[in-house]
Amino acid sequence: MAAALVSFILGQLATITFETAWQELKLVIGVEEEVRKVQSNFEAIQEVVEDAEVKQVMDKSVKRWIDKLKDVAYDMEDVLDEWTTALSKLKTDEAESASVPKKKVRLSRLPFNLGGQVVRGYDIGDKIRRINVELDEIAKEKDRNHFARSEITQPRRLERTTAYVDVSEIKGRNDVRDNIVSKLTSDEGSIQTVSIIGMCGIGKTALAQLVVNHVKGQNSFDDVVWVCVSDFFDQIKIAREILEGLGCGSSRDLISLQGLLDNIAEKVRDRKVFIVFDDVWTEREADWEALRAALQHCKHGIRILVTTRKESVVKVIRSSHVFRLELLSDEICWEILKSKAFFGRGESERRDLEDVGMRIAKKCKGLALAAKELGSLLRQKRRRVEWERVLNSGFWELEVAEEYIFRPLLLSYYDLPSTIRRCLLYCAIFPKDYVMGKDELIVHSKMQGFLNSVDDDSEMELKGEEYFEYLADRSLFQDLERDDYGNIFVGKMHDLVHDCLLFMTKDEIVTKEVDSKETWNLDLVSKRARHSSIKISQPNSFPICINGVEKLRTLITIGESYDVTSEGLKKLFSEAKCLRLLDFQLPRIRKVSEEIQVPEEIGNLIHLRYLTFLSYQSLELPESVCDLRNLEYLNIVNCSELPKEMEKLINLKYLYTRDCNRLSHYPKGIGRLTSLQRLDRIIARVDCNHSKDFSVGDFQNLDLLRGDLWLELEGNWINIEEFERAKLHKKIHLMELRVVFRSNNAGHEMKDNFIKALNPRPNFHIHFFGI
Repeated sequence: MAAALVSFILGQLATITFETAWQELKLVIGVEEEVRKVQSNFEAIQEVVEDAEVKQVMDKSVKRWIDKLKDVAYDMEDVLDEWTTALSKLKTDEAESASVPKKKVRLSRLPFNLGGQVVRGYDIGDKIRRINVELDEIAKEKDRNHFARSEITQPRRLERTTAYVDVSEIKGRNDVRDNIVSKLTSDEGSIQTVSIIGMCGIGKTALAQLVVNHVKGQNSFDDVVWVCVSDFFDQIKIAREILEGLGCGSSRDLISLQGLLDNIAEKVRDRKVFIVFDDVWTEREADWEALRAALQHCKHGIRILVTTRKESVVKVIRSSHVFRLELLSDEICWEILKSKAFFGRGESERRDLEDVGMRIAKKCKGLALAAKELGSLLRQKRRRVEWERVLNSGFWELEVAEEYIFRPLLLSYYDLPSTIRRCLLYCAIFPKDYVMGKDELIVHSKMQGFLNSVDDDSEMELKGEEYFEYLADRSLFQDLERDDYGNIFVGKMHDLVHDCLLFMTKDEIVTKEVDSKETWNLDLVSKRARHSSIKISQPNSFPICINGVEKLRTLITIGESYDVTSEGLKKLFSEAKCLRLLDFQLPRIRKVSEEIQVPEEIGNLIHLRYLTFLSYQSLELPESVCDLRNLEYLNIVNCSELPKEMEKLINLKYLYTRDCNRLSHYPKGIGRLTSLQRLDRIIARVDCNHSKDFSVGDFQNLDLLRGDLWLELEGNWINIEEFERAKLHKKIHLMELRVVFRSNNAGHEMKDNFIKALNPRPNFHIHFFGI
């Protein structure tokens, strides 16, 4: 995450220093030099941060260095955002009052009131100076740690695997073993490749070992070769291992790939050979081409078994058969766990611990690795209270987790590009077993700045889809659901992956569940908390005070029945001024007729990009919401009236109000939101250009609208000029209209007039209701 964050800030600095207003800022004494120092420090750190991110796994001092760097990087990002927001307000205000003569004021001394926060050029300068002091110290520590420059030191791989295994320890895989053996021993083709794919720890290697032992017992092949590939795909090293497996001990004398492949081609020519490539990561087809060509010289056919975590590997190696491993049942996990944990114990001791052990086995969630390692841990614990402590602990709290359970998962993590790592870590904020929609994760990633490597919004969405599918391809999501075109649209994260992410983001991502003791005062524990989700269990109240929200960027609340006070929301909005994403599920309250009022203090959240209010009662938004100039996403349920000055939300791209049945009209200012891309529902007048309410003609400048729109038409007659002004037929990204005529006089004549005025393009779908 640190690498992506540093890269993003350098990109921001490179852009903003070319702004005219930034040049004005430099007029503050010494700020120009401070800005140069910030860039220089971040550039020097960028050269080594990838190496440091890997080393933090083994070295706690490096972890502390990374944490300091992330804190400073977050602070710098907030300063830059504060400045660009002030600049945006200045430009908007100047445009609105362009006709009014005014005295030129030096921008660096000009105060801006942003949601109750006064921002001045010299305030920005002071913050940059303070950040530089911290950066200087971080840079000195960097030099003391001797990080490698511009390269990544891969985390230590696990021990090398072999074909030898005690098959009695492998549980629950006999059926799939028999299916694989059946495919391997068939007479189809010259080269048959069978792939086993699944997430880390599910038992891919163990299954491959089971298959090898079975075919050896059947004498199905002249030679059985095991190659552990997990390190970098070194063609010469792999070719030598194949030759050694084929009984050619002199392969070490060969130094060229050509010589090695010539020997392989000759050796396999008249033999029936089975090769296992365990733990394959390479996605380059070129890595396989020469080896495949050499193996094709075999007259009796080569059989290959590959284990991998990546769907992309399966495609590259041209698998003829693919076996996607399912999670083990709780009963099988218990069999694996107790075979380790009960070794050397008496019958009475087993009976005393069995019920706790079975519940611990459920924590493994179908992963053989977790069952094996927890079993080994429990074997060392003699007392029931120790077993119960393991049961009640998160994986990240167990002594075996970091070394034996999380380390294999970290290999998948460090195999990701740094930008996608940041997106994956963020997923820890969602609860376990959360069904994660692809579109939801894409929007969150956009709001958090994870996709800012591209400027265009449509390109951002494509990049977000690529990230989601990248994670799914590497078995980091499970229970994937696909649409009719084969595209993944939802997935879930395995509990163990979730625990590993929480372990890696400790103090930065905080998940809390409020119990009765925390009704009034909730402590996020870490002052470094940047992202938090809070689950409120009924019948509790939302905390009046939440400590540790000063740096918070994300707050998601979960719960259907709890009380919230205006005092609690005021305090939250007054203190959590760094919030960029607020997903707030407002509660059911006793008086159904009572209206929930959001405090004016929400206007303090000048960094806010994403705002969701899901309310069961009528909801009133204050006018101060319109001060949220960075707001891009607004989703509200049961809102009775939208703020009047919606046109101030110049960056708004998503406006969802379909479940606001109490809305009787929409503000005219929505027509000036030229960045708007998604608008799921709107009421538009058709009979006149009303001075306050949104009318059909106000669609004129909303050319970026896409997807579907629920359009409710208000009025008794169609004003042709209004529809011509709207130019709806030119909204090329808008795919479908669902039109409701709210007039009592609506009839087919009105429908025909509507279609004539709309002049829809071919393949544009319109559905009419109320006629």
